Amino acid sequence: MARDDFSRQTIDRLAKRAGMRCSNPDCRTPTSGPSAEPGDVTNTGVAAHICAASPGGARYEEEMSSEARSAITNGIWLCQNHAKLIDDDEVTFSASILREWKETAEHMAALEARGFKVHRARPFGELEKDAPKLIAEMRQDIAKKRLVREFVLLPNRRITYHASYDQFIYYIDEHQYVENVVIIMQHLGAVYDSRFNDIPRFRFTEEFARFLLDDE
Repeated sequence: MARDDFSRQTIDRLAKRAGMRCSNPDCRTPTSGPSAEPGDVTNTGVAAHICAASPGGARYEEEMSSEARSAITNGIWLCQNHAKLIDDDEVTFSASILREWKETAEHMAALEARGFKVHRARPFGELEKDAPKLIAEMRQDIAKKRLVREFVLLPNRRITYHASYDQFIYYIDEHQYVENVVIIMQHLGAVYDSRFNDIPRFRFTEEFARFLLDDE
């Protein structure tokens, strides 16, 4: 059975409606730019089908017409990595999820075209619900020393520790699962590992520091 591929015009419109960026809101990688050849451009984007172009593909819908499969409404503009990922895992990346990505990406592109800078909000509020005591202590600390960004984790207050510059200290025995919480913080872009010896040492990202300071 023949594939219901997109036309060149549809591909071009998909790319431009997404602002020439991957439509995954956690990616937004640019998909075009200058090539090594003077005056030429390179394109790394993919016009992916939300519902597969032919039987056996991810999210294929038998009742969908050929015209609907090749229509712009069934397409989403992605980088090569995410174009492959959505077809490798159609359970996680359902048609409804991809349509939500597409709608969000087009809204973001429209705002960017008007001069706005768009960032996806980090779920720091959820982090505060999971570790309220730790976040509250971090808020108190950074409110007193607004320019400090680094902290260390120590087992308990009996440990002697001297720093050559201002740092915050949090004690593992005072905060349940604090080491796991810090791992989640890294995943969320709240902190990053800055250790240079055996002491667990981390730094707040500026975005997380503003969240703690209520300066967002």
